[in-house]
Amino acid sequence: MNRNYYNKLNNMKLVYENSRGQAQYKTSSKTLYTQYVGLAHADIIIDLLEKVLPFSEEHSINHMIANLANMQGTFTGAMEFFEKRFYPTMIKNGLRTYAMVVPPDVFTKFAADSLQKTVGGKLDWRMFPSFEEAQEWTDSQVK
Repeated sequence: MNRNYYNKLNNMKLVYENSRGQAQYKTSSKTLYTQYVGLAHADIIIDLLEKVLPFSEEHSINHMIANLANMQGTFTGAMEFFEKRFYPTMIKNGLRTYAMVVPPDVFTKFAADSLQKTVGGKLDWRMFPSFEEAQEWTDSQVK
């Protein structure tokens, strides 16, 4: 993993990092940034997000950007975790907006669209083709 991925963003705190994923938190905007690289593996995604949950109990996370632009494959093996544990907990803890950067891979887009239909009505969820667009939209939601 490249710890310097979000270097251009100020005031970042590394929440957790594993072999294919990383979560960082920007205190000033209360935004959590996650990124994944390489082949999607449900266990690695769940490992990362399991570390985010207790962090969200102690830190206000109002916004989240998930960067899947460098991920190949689908995360359907983690859908039950997303639907039953991750998003309900994050929403309960204050998550209001979610921006997902999706790669051009049709399988990932399909999984993201399916997840958005399940969870999207509970928070403002948008998908973007680039990190810059996701960041711009998220910045416009920070109050």
